[in-house]
Amino acid sequence: MRPDLPVSTLQIALVDEPVRLSEIDWSADVEGIQVRELIVDERRWALVHYAPGSLRHEWCEDGHLGVVLSGQIEYEFEDGGDPLTGRQGDAFTLSTGRGHRGHNRGATETILLVIDDPA
Repeated sequence: MRPDLPVSTLQIALVDEPVRLSEIDWSADVEGIQVRELIVDERRWALVHYAPGSLRHEWCEDGHLGVVLSGQIEYEFEDGGDPLTGRQGDAFTLSTGRGHRGHNRGATETILLVIDDPA
């Protein structure tokens, strides 16, 4: 879970209600990447927008469950393992503790739904 999120204003509970990420403004994450995010039952839910060619430079060790809603994403692993590539309609998991970072190598935008796994 990202410590910089204002949890007190964004925390909701799962009670058969929609998670309205569409009602949240996009915020800049890193260059070329924007997010809409909420904390739901102590997990971060996020729509993540990668501009064409954008990538993260830092390694993330949080676990994630995700779906590629549009475009494509490639995750590189810090341990040198084979990259994980997801395309529109694909779901994916990223293990807690295994360093990874995303890269949109495509010519179109990528949008992901990501749910953090606080394991």
